[in-house]
Amino acid sequence: MNPQPWQRLGDESLVRYKVFDVVRSRRRSPRTGVDIGFFLIRTPDWVNIVATTTDDRLILVRQYRHGTEQVSLEIPGGLIDPHERNPIDAAARELREETGYEPTHIELLGVMTPNPAIFTNRCHTFLATGCRRVGDLQMDPGEDIEVVTVPVAEIDARIRAGEIDHALVLAGLAFWRARKGPG
Repeated sequence: MNPQPWQRLGDESLVRYKVFDVVRSRRRSPRTGVDIGFFLIRTPDWVNIVATTTDDRLILVRQYRHGTEQVSLEIPGGLIDPHERNPIDAAARELREETGYEPTHIELLGVMTPNPAIFTNRCHTFLATGCRRVGDLQMDPGEDIEVVTVPVAEIDARIRAGEIDHALVLAGLAFWRARKGPG
């Protein structure tokens, strides 16, 4: 059996926040004909950036995350602003704002769906190389960020130790590893 798209019967916006909307969506199963309700989170697409310095260090950010109530070690990233036509523009902006670094080269590594069961957006992962510190951080009022640079050779050990455990960060690093190849 090949799964088929479900018929959308209607959507009702339940809650609207600054960066996302919660929607109740009614859908009809093509297999059973049964109408079922789902909750979806509509949000703009996101970017995350695997950024390396000229001396082969990965640029990471450490910040407090309210969902886990813990400090998380991550690659830089954030929302694509409404005025940004290309995700690469958002990636360059987020890297500069969150780390104070600018790359000599930036390119797309891949695009993923963060959680297709409930999120309607995609996350675009970029590789930024030749990064140099050019200024101070430009944090949003809700951000408290510490920039950390780690030798590329230490990343796998930090993942194994559980220091890096954010799913989208791990997926972004997997895109990077796949591009680099074994070793």
